[in-house]
Amino acid sequence: MDFPVMSADDYLVRAGHYRRAKETADDTFTRYFLERMEHGYRVLAASEAAIAASQEVEKKLNNRRD
Repeated sequence: MDFPVMSADDYLVRAGHYRRAKETADDTFTRYFLERMEHGYRVLAASEAAIAASQEVEKKLNNRRD
């Protein structure tokens, strides 16, 4: 099964969606759930950015060896 590839920016857009939804939520449970979702997408964005940066470093190191 192939999953769609999302960039760090895509994850940040999703995080923003959950943040805005949290601001309009009426009950504590829903606000907590939306806050956790926002946090999760921010972690995914940071992870994706770190992976992209490490791939750039790896590419530069591999080119240096050639």
